[in-house]
Amino acid sequence: MARILVVDDEPDLLETVRRILVRSGHEVLTVPSGAEGLHIVERGGLDLVLTDLMMPGVDGLAVLAGAAARDPLTPVVMMTAYATVETAVAALRAGAWDYLAKPFGPDALRVVVDRALGHRALGTENRRLRAALVGPPLLGSSAALTTVIETIERVAPTDLGVLITGESGTGKEVVARALHSSSRRASRSFVPVDCGAIPPNLVESELFGHERGAFTGAESERRGLVEEADGGTFFLDEIGDLDATAQTRLLRLLQEGEFRRVGSNRLRKVDLRVVAATNRPLEDAVAAGRFRADLFHRLNVVRIHLPPLRERPADVPVLARHFVARFRAEGGRAPLAVGESLLARFAAHNWPGNVRELANVCRYLAGLALGPEALVTDLPPGFGAGADRVATAGTADPAPAGVRHDLPYAEAKRLWLDPFDEAYFHGLLAAHDGNISAAARAADIDRKTVQRFLKRE
Repeated sequence: MARILVVDDEPDLLETVRRILVRSGHEVLTVPSGAEGLHIVERGGLDLVLTDLMMPGVDGLAVLAGAAARDPLTPVVMMTAYATVETAVAALRAGAWDYLAKPFGPDALRVVVDRALGHRALGTENRRLRAALVGPPLLGSSAALTTVIETIERVAPTDLGVLITGESGTGKEVVARALHSSSRRASRSFVPVDCGAIPPNLVESELFGHERGAFTGAESERRGLVEEADGGTFFLDEIGDLDATAQTRLLRLLQEGEFRRVGSNRLRKVDLRVVAATNRPLEDAVAAGRFRADLFHRLNVVRIHLPPLRERPADVPVLARHFVARFRAEGGRAPLAVGESLLARFAAHNWPGNVRELANVCRYLAGLALGPEALVTDLPPGFGAGADRVATAGTADPAPAGVRHDLPYAEAKRLWLDPFDEAYFHGLLAAHDGNISAAARAADIDRKTVQRFLKRE
C-alpha cells in the first residue's frame, strides 16, 4: 500500500481520484490547495504526489519543488487541463515524473500511478544497495573519529556549508561522501573536483563550462562540473588552490545560486550543496591575501577536522581488517587473517600517507600474502623506512643500522640514503595514487624533486 497525496482545487476531481486509488489499495490524502499540499509534502512520508498544475496562490510547480526538496525519490505527477506540448515540457523540465491531461479515465490514472510507484521502488532499492556496497564510510572507535561521525550525522540533513580539514590521505572525500549519502540529495550526483589537479588556464571552463568559440580550441559548448552537480553535492578538494578569479565566481555561485559559462552572458541557476576540503590552513591563505575572506566564511560554516592516523592508533586494527577483507572479496579470494605481529608492526608506523597509505598496504597484502594469515614478512619491501616510531636516543650505538664505516663518506651516505629515498618516495606516491602534485604538497617539497626521483628510477 502506497501513501499518495492528491492536490487539486476541484472537489469533484479530488473525490474521483481518491475513490479510484483507494480501490487499488492505496492510502490517499486529498487537499484542495497548493499551500496545504506544500505543507504536507514538507513533512515527508509520501510515496507519490499528484498535483494540479494551475492553482490560485501556490501552484503545482511549488508543490513539485517542495516534494523534491524533501525527498528527490518521491515522484510527482502533474494533472493539467492545459495539456499543450509547452506546459507538459515545462512540467517535466521542472522535475515532474509524468503528467496527466484532464479529463482522464480510471485506467489512465492507474497506469501512471503504477509506473510512478514502480520507479520509486526501484530508486529506493538502488539507494539501499548502494549503501550496502559502500559499507560504513568511516571506521574506528577513537574519540576523535566518534566526534567526526556525530558531526556528520547532525549536519548532513542540512544544506550548511562544510569545510573539511586534515592531512592528505585522512579521508576528507570519504567524509564528503558520507555527508552526501545521508542528505536529502543522496539520489542526485556527487561531483568531486581536485582543484589542485586542474591547470590554471582551464579552471573556469572545467567548473563553469564554456560556449562554443569562447577561446581557442572551444569547438563546441560544454557543461561544467557545476551543472553536473545540479541537485546534488559539489565537493571541492584542495579549495585553497583556486585562483582569485575562480574564487570570485565561486562566491557568486554560493551567494546567488547562479553562474555564467565562459563566453556567455546568460545567467544559469543551479541548486547544489558545496562542501570544500583543504590540507593546509585557509586562515593563513586569507591573512596572506591569497584567499578571499568572504569566500572562506561562506565555506567555513561548519568545520570538520580529520586528525592524522598517527593520532588515532586505536583505529588502525579496525581499518586494516576492513581493507584486507574488502580487497580479498573484490578479488574473489578466501578470507585472510591479519596477524597480531603485523598489527604490532602497524602500531609502530607513523603512517605519513594516513588512511590512504594503510589502504594501499592492505591492498598489497590482500594480493600477495603467502599464507592464510598476513604476517610482517608479507609487507612491501622498504615498508616503514624512515617513518617508524622507533626510539634510538640513549642507545649505545646511535648510528642507524646498515651504515658502512669501511667506505668513503660519499659512497657510504649514498648506500644509506638511496634505499631511504626509494622507500619514502614509493610510499609517498602510493599514498597519493601517483598524483605528483599532491605528493609534493604532502612532503612539503617542490614537485620537481619528485619528478627527479621518478627519472632516476
